[in-house]
Amino acid sequence: MYLSHKTIEELVDKGDLIIKPDFNKKNIRPVGIRIHLGKELLVPEEGQVVSLTEGKDLKYKKIDLSKEDFYLEPNQFILGATYEAIQTPKNILSILDGRSTVARLGLTTHVTASIADGTFEQPHVVVLEIKNVGNFRVKLSYKDPIAMMVFSTLTTPVEQELQSQYAGGQDGVTPPNLHFKTGKDK
Repeated sequence: MYLSHKTIEELVDKGDLIIKPDFNKKNIRPVGIRIHLGKELLVPEEGQVVSLTEGKDLKYKKIDLSKEDFYLEPNQFILGATYEAIQTPKNILSILDGRSTVARLGLTTHVTASIADGTFEQPHVVVLEIKNVGNFRVKLSYKDPIAMMVFSTLTTPVEQELQSQYAGGQDGVTPPNLHFKTGKDK
């Protein structure tokens, strides 16, 4: 069951849903919260070859949006992060979703990774997989309202230990960790 604005506001007021650093309740929408683009972007360097089974550090150009805007070209892919760091109770699932206005420009904010794991022990940002599938050059600026976060209740609280290669904390844009081994690979 998805949470409405009323339940989201109650959770924020009780401190059960933590949104940092300076959450403004005007960003609570009917069934979620509006989230904003964080300070940094990672632009993949061209010509790299990637294997899903071989650990490799990829090369990126880092863009600081607090110093300059970035123009995302048609068909270009970059990584960003949310300005907001979020922590949910263990019975609430966070789901990243696009905004219709942004989508109508041809801009996606998550290629497939829409689930934001709420089992972290501290608030964390959500990495955005941003792709321009439209025909416009899209100007991206620090704190642009870029996406939505919706919340859903789980049938039971998560009790499983977090098994993520990003469990050490995510306070900014984070590239893929190709060095992580799953249980079957250890």
